[in-house]
Amino acid sequence: MTANPVRVFFPCTGLGHELRGFEAFTRECAAAVRRDPRVDVTVFGGGGSLGPSERAVWSLPRSGRAAHVLGAALRRDPYFIEQASFFAGFVPALMAGTPDVVYFADLNLGNACWHWRRVTGQSFKLLYYNGGPTTRSFTRCDLVQQVTPGHLASAVARGERENRQVLLPHGLAVERAYHPSSQAERIAARAALGVPADTPVILSVGALNASHKRMDYVISEVAAMQSPAHLLLIGANTDETAGIRARGAELLAGRCTIVTLPRESVRAAYRAADLFVLASLTEGFGIAQLEALDAGLPCVAHDTPTSAFVLGPHGTRADLRAAGALAVMLDRTLAAGRPTDADAAARHEWVFSQFGWERLAPMYCDLFVACAAGQRPPWAPTV
Repeated sequence: MTANPVRVFFPCTGLGHELRGFEAFTRECAAAVRRDPRVDVTVFGGGGSLGPSERAVWSLPRSGRAAHVLGAALRRDPYFIEQASFFAGFVPALMAGTPDVVYFADLNLGNACWHWRRVTGQSFKLLYYNGGPTTRSFTRCDLVQQVTPGHLASAVARGERENRQVLLPHGLAVERAYHPSSQAERIAARAALGVPADTPVILSVGALNASHKRMDYVISEVAAMQSPAHLLLIGANTDETAGIRARGAELLAGRCTIVTLPRESVRAAYRAADLFVLASLTEGFGIAQLEALDAGLPCVAHDTPTSAFVLGPHGTRADLRAAGALAVMLDRTLAAGRPTDADAAARHEWVFSQFGWERLAPMYCDLFVACAAGQRPPWAPTV
């Protein structure tokens, strides 16, 4: 047992309100590392639907009217207002809790913590989870966690010091054994989602927008396929969602289902699909790809260093910038037929062995302990 475990404060301004990947990651990571006696993790969220082990911090949620009004007056976006107001509510915890490490991904919150430390002389370390990823200079943190080799290489190429960065991927809660879905389970899952039982279902998971996740492009490409399929889009609503719904109704009348679901229901929805697609041209990580592989699904994604790292040998990558490119890949993948149980199990094993918390949780604890000591973890390459 560690006599004095490293105290890690883990703030996530959207926790309790938002459905981003980082909110899900915050909960999974905290649950995974709490089993290690070397660390003592406290999660802070912005209120709303928080768990019993999560502490609420007063803030103005980015989705609320107050954040929009105040942001307009200050010429700042609502997310900035959320982070600034969260910091004001987080200060008492910083003063009373004396953390060793503040582990953050909300960049403006981290900047505020850096200024607070500079003014007050508190000695906590700032560990930045660069899951975005940002291209801003890493001057207001002590250590940066990069989640893919491509992000690390890009940061080094633009002049960031490699000895202040660590490569450690995003983790995922994965069961050790793969459990294929029965036909009855698939039919029940489809019925619950309102999608047909006898038509191939193509799934995409992410924010319901066009600007990043390119859900409009996915709709157009499914409409252009040679073989009919039903499109299932699952994600959080955005300012662009109304346009996505209108496009789905226009091009895929009766063949497009668009829903927002809690995370546990989303994981079940993968079991109802035949194929997963992620059409975004850039991703910080793309956790939905791992979730799809974990369920044994074939995956199609835009070809980037990040998708290559995440999917490994178990995904189909192509240049999805052009009209018609995705439709060809979807037709080709569906024509190959449903994956065998062996293929599906291999996809699941990839996720478990490379990104499962059973492997990564000790490394995260190493990272927290090393950061608190002003070092890099022992497994980080010598620079």
